[in-house]
Amino acid sequence: IKVLHRLTVNDTYMLGAAHGDVYVKPTMPCCYEISASTTSTMGVLYFEELMRRIRMPTVEFSTRRRTPTVIYVRFYVELSKKAWPWYEGYEIISSFNMDELRKYVSGLIDTDGSVTVDKQERKYKFEIDIASADTKFLEFLRDIIHERLGITGSIALGKKGVRSSVLRFRGYQAIQLYEELRQYLAHPMKRVRSEVFMRYYNKDMPQVDFLRFVELFKYHHGDSDPKRYHAADMLTQAAPQTHTHGGKPKSQNHCS
Repeated sequence: IKVLHRLTVNDTYMLGAAHGDVYVKPTMPCCYEISASTTSTMGVLYFEELMRRIRMPTVEFSTRRRTPTVIYVRFYVELSKKAWPWYEGYEIISSFNMDELRKYVSGLIDTDGSVTVDKQERKYKFEIDIASADTKFLEFLRDIIHERLGITGSIALGKKGVRSSVLRFRGYQAIQLYEELRQYLAHPMKRVRSEVFMRYYNKDMPQVDFLRFVELFKYHHGDSDPKRYHAADMLTQAAPQTHTHGGKPKSQNHCS
C-alpha cells in the first residue's frame, strides 16, 4: 500500500488502473466519475488508498439479489475532465518510456490481474495473468512487453461462456516480470504472494514456511483474496475518514 503514496493522478499507473478494473465514466459535460468496487478486505485497503491518490473518495454499500449476504463496497470520486489526464486508448502505451511502462502494467495487474502460486506435478509454479475482453489489447500489450522488457507472455483465448481472454506469464517469465514491476506493484495480496514465492525461489525461505504461506494465501474457487466477502468489516478499520453511506449514493465530492 505504501507504494501508492508515491503516485499521483498523472502517473501512468492510473491509466493502467483505468484500463483494468477502475471505471471512468462521464457524469456531466465537464466531469468524470471514477470508481472501483470490491468485496474483499484487501480490495478495501487497496482501492481506498488508490482513490485517495486522486481525492478523498465517497463509499457506497450495496447487495445483490443473487448474493444477498455479500456486501459490495464501491469507492468513487468526481473529477473535472481537465484534472483527469487519461482519456487515451491503449495505443498511447507505445510512447511510454521504460519506467512509465512498468507503472502502467503494475496498475493493470493490481486492478484486473492475478498472481498465483500453484502446484504442478512436483513443483510450484508462479504465474501472473492479465484478463481482458479485448484480445487485440492483450496482443498489443504482449508485444510491447516483449519488445521493451524482453519478457514473453502467451494469450489464452476465452472459451465459450467465458468473457475474458488472458495474457499469461508463467514460471521464469513471471519471475522476470515481477522483478521489473517490484517497485510499483501495490495490491497487498498480490505483492505478498509474489514476495513469498521470490524468497522461496531464491532459497531464502525454508520449504515448510513456504508451504504454510501457500496454504494461507491460496485462491479459493477463483477468488483473488482468501478474505473475500469481508470488505465491509475491513472498511470500518481501514477508512475511518472516508465518506460512507448505503443505498442510493449522494455524492459528497464536487467536480473540480
